[in-house]
Amino acid sequence: MKSLTSPILKAFAVLLFVLMACAPWTVVSDFIGIVAVPTLFLCVGYFFNPSSVQSPAGFVEKRFRQYYLPFLGWAVLFLLLHNLWFPIGLLSHNGLNPAHSYSWHEFSQRLWSIGLNMSDYDELFAAPFWILRALLVSSIGFMVLFILGRKMSRFENDKEVGWAIFVVSIALLLWQVLGGLQVTGVAGGGYRELVGLLFISIGFLFRQYRPTIDIDWRTYLLCLCVWVSVALFYPVTMIPKADILHFIALPIPAFAAYVLLLGAAELVGKNENMLTRALVYIGRHYLCILAFHLLAFKLVSMLVVSVYGIEWQRVAEFPTIQTGRWWDFTWLLYLVVGVGFPLLVRYIYERLTAGTQQSFGKWGDMLFDLLLFIVATILRILKAILLGFYHFFLHFFRALAEFLRASNPKDE
Repeated sequence: MKSLTSPILKAFAVLLFVLMACAPWTVVSDFIGIVAVPTLFLCVGYFFNPSSVQSPAGFVEKRFRQYYLPFLGWAVLFLLLHNLWFPIGLLSHNGLNPAHSYSWHEFSQRLWSIGLNMSDYDELFAAPFWILRALLVSSIGFMVLFILGRKMSRFENDKEVGWAIFVVSIALLLWQVLGGLQVTGVAGGGYRELVGLLFISIGFLFRQYRPTIDIDWRTYLLCLCVWVSVALFYPVTMIPKADILHFIALPIPAFAAYVLLLGAAELVGKNENMLTRALVYIGRHYLCILAFHLLAFKLVSMLVVSVYGIEWQRVAEFPTIQTGRWWDFTWLLYLVVGVGFPLLVRYIYERLTAGTQQSFGKWGDMLFDLLLFIVATILRILKAILLGFYHFFLHFFRALAEFLRASNPKDE
């Protein structure tokens, strides 16, 4: 059931994420914000295969292909197009969400940051790209801790390793939140990445105990009550930084909502029909939707300004144009286009490149292998330099010791 449940869950998550961006009612966004992004991390842990850590290099390579390469390509694309959006009104220097044109220096710095630190991408069109960075960092971090835990004799099985990672992630998050610390080198301070690590460990533990847990309608009702209560009285999301209350309030309702979505995904996945196939297709291309749904929203915004006679400058509003009419259902059109347009473009691209995809794949493999070769070469050079310095200072201090010993007056 994994082959269907996983993409269906991701489809639910991305549909909720797009709905959160276009929903005109705050209460809807409060409900969705608790579960939309955490579901993606919980999925990583729930469907984590312990045998995959037998080849750490293969695991890391797969994650780089899955998250880093799409991030790099899409972030650079939006960077190249950024200054072109102003003449056609998709971005504006004034208004509710003012943007600014990039100078050559800023363009160059952002290009470096995108490639080396997965940061400084377009703040508006590429706003959700932090999810790809967090998924990459937290999944690799989970793998490293899982391998280390397996090598420790005190842990008898994978469940105990999972609990150890859970405790470590909780401890690190409390230390960071209470101490106001940042993970050096990780854009945004690393809070989201550590929360992602926590959710991955929760998902992994849930999968380990799932066969022994009797989940019935009462369980789902309890999960729904927890989700609704927090959403109404203390709505929380995976914000870049959080206080202790915000941190404590997020994991339990997010997990409760995930249990509901997982049950729904398993129910839908039992029968193969048009709905199932559509959800599976959406789930397998959820990253594409995350990357381009904000750009797709602009198509609807153009239609809205034309229908309602609104000034064209409002097309630059992010993420959507709010007309203020209670009977306005343009959010539904935003949702359909935000999901459908990226999938349509991808489908057309796949059809047009069907005969050359293998060639593109080979070129992609060659470029990735070249990147790995460059990184490995740099590491070898650094290792040689460090070893050279080590041997130089070792011989230097040995010679100095010999000199001091030879010139010691006690020896005379």
